[in-house]
This record gives sequence, structure tokens and C-alpha cells, in this order.
Amino acid sequence: MNPARLIRDEDPWQSTPGWSGRAHVRVWRAELGRVVVVVSGLGVEGELGTVVPLLRGEYPDDTVDFFFHRPMDWAAPAYYAQLTSGDDGTVAVARIAGDVLAARLGPSLYETEDPDDHSTGWGGA
Repeated sequence: MNPARLIRDEDPWQSTPGWSGRAHVRVWRAELGRVVVVVSGLGVEGELGTVVPLLRGEYPDDTVDFFFHRPMDWAAPAYYAQLTSGDDGTVAVARIAGDVLAARLGPSLYETEDPDDHSTGWGGA
């Protein structure tokens, strides 16, 4: 299988006018008809219910797999998570090891990671 190809690396991205948080959006073409979206940033966690549908709408002809990366800062450790949308618009967050996602996306996951992430081991577990 060929590695996923990075097709978008955009920072910062704001989901709604007036929202003070910023999100780093990266998208990989995993295969024909499937993209993987990784949203990362401090403060975006509370906006995932807004961000996920907006980004899904940008790829209407694809199956979209969503992941979240919370960079480490002085107050909290970093983590990666798989995101799942519920029928009611809620977004479930299931933490995963960053290396699991890196195995799927290849080295470009860590190469494009947030420069403000101060964790060791590529963005935490």
C-alpha cells in the first residue's frame, strides 16, 4: 500500500467568526475516495462539534476520517485522538497513540506537527 499523501497543511484556521481559538488543519489523501483530517491546536477541543462538520463539508465526495492533536504546553500534556461524529452532532474523542496515526500517514505527520508542541516523542501518546 502506498503511504498517504499530504494534500493540505493550513495554519491557522478559524471555524467561526469571533472564535478566539486557532486550529492547524492537515489533510492526507489516504486512497481514492478517502481522506484523513488531523485538526490540532490549543483551545480547539471545545469547538470540535463545529469544526468537524465544516471540514467534512469541504470533502463531500470522500469518506473522511477525523483525528485531533492537542499540542503540549506548560499546563497540559499532548495527546492524539480519533474523532467520531454522532447522529446528534456530538463528537466523541477516543485517545490513541500518535505512533498509530503516524504508521497510517507516514513521516509527514510528525514533519508537519505544530512548532509550539513542546512534548517529547512526537506529540505525546
